[in-house]
Amino acid sequence: MSNPACWSIRKHERTRVKDMATTSNDTIQGRSGFGDPFAPSTSDQSRVKNALMNWAQNSSTPVGSQRFALAIEQAKHTMSLAPWLQYSSNPELEQAAAEWQLKHQISAALDQGFVLHDPCFPEFSRLDKHNQFGLVNPDNLYFLASIETPGTYIIYGKRGTSADLQIQVGAGEPGFDDDLTSPIPVSELDLGALSVKRNGEFTILISDTEPCDLKTGENWLCNTIVTPKGKLCANSVLIRESLMDWDTETGGTWRIERIDTVGKPNPLPTPARVDLQYERAANYLTGSTKGWIKFVEQLRVNLPANHISPARKTGQGLPGQFNSAGHFQMSDDTAIVITVDESDARYQGIQLGDLWFNALDFRRRQTSLTTKQAYQSEDGKYRFVISAKDPGFENWLDPAGASTVFVFMRWQGIPHCPGEEPKAPNNPQRQVLTFDQLGEKLKCEPDFSPEQRKEQLAARHVSALNIPRGF
Repeated sequence: MSNPACWSIRKHERTRVKDMATTSNDTIQGRSGFGDPFAPSTSDQSRVKNALMNWAQNSSTPVGSQRFALAIEQAKHTMSLAPWLQYSSNPELEQAAAEWQLKHQISAALDQGFVLHDPCFPEFSRLDKHNQFGLVNPDNLYFLASIETPGTYIIYGKRGTSADLQIQVGAGEPGFDDDLTSPIPVSELDLGALSVKRNGEFTILISDTEPCDLKTGENWLCNTIVTPKGKLCANSVLIRESLMDWDTETGGTWRIERIDTVGKPNPLPTPARVDLQYERAANYLTGSTKGWIKFVEQLRVNLPANHISPARKTGQGLPGQFNSAGHFQMSDDTAIVITVDESDARYQGIQLGDLWFNALDFRRRQTSLTTKQAYQSEDGKYRFVISAKDPGFENWLDPAGASTVFVFMRWQGIPHCPGEEPKAPNNPQRQVLTFDQLGEKLKCEPDFSPEQRKEQLAARHVSALNIPRGF
């Protein structure tokens, strides 16, 4: 049987029950209604408040699924305090979007508790339509695994044909915490640095000491890094395969092993083990919910409405990536035109999301496009139109009913010389027009008929099913 330390919850991840209940109770008493801070509590909010107060007063600590059920109520209450929900002009639609995001977070939390819980017996979890979070990229295939340091792991892979590939080893709590400080990249490999055999196979050793005799197809990632704030020890692996063309590109295959547990059976469930798994899931759910709301609110504060930011480095989330972001108010008569230059990046795409950082339905609606999928104008630029109504233009991005849309653009794999930083792509431009003004803007572009749109969406659906990651 493995060392219990391999699967137990890390000390700093185990939130004290009474402290959390007290904090939640203080929050509840401070603000309760939608829109009016002095409004009486709704029945749902009263139920949450009573549950948390009873929990704080009860000497027996909830365990197992009870603990997770209470975390769901806590997460739901946290979401009810989001400013854009409290003061929304259409709180029913925003509430539905919130419940949709909560469902994603619950699924991701259960994965953290029951799939990614044991770094002694690691396995890759797929991030897909059921457990998405943080505006997942429709063009990405995601794989996540938990590791621990010390510990030596080998990833066995076979290269697909994705336009770009990023493999990261990270440190910090799983998911985003309330301070938005994790995971912090410890080391990474991108497509340009990955050594692959002629048959497409490769291995990646994750350890604290670099081997001196790496052969073709063998790679190494360090599991520790020393920073001014101290030593960071890796506890997660994240793989992103980015596709520019859903019809022709394919993902690779991935498997991870810890070298000292190969061939050993994993531990059988026990009440204590399952309780810890539910506790891990509960801690992830409450922390991640708070973190993403805080993250989105910071975006709303730092980015002026109806503007698009200059292209800038993504930084901690994905070194080597550039992004541009903005949030736009939508109405039936609004049309937003985003214009961007072609780049030599291996991957370049744009997508829409809502205020909860949900990725909108990208399988049956065109809510994202790569430059391989998009129409390129005669002047070499790409123009994307965001509007509630179909503008009769090929590069229409459907806001899918969202009252406010986030626009997120990504550039990855920009060529650069060794030792030099990649050059930022040209900044995108935006115009906010009425629907009538849009016709004049697009007068030199070819029309796109309703029949063509139907064919386009049908083909998109089939492509998404061929490489399933969609809604």
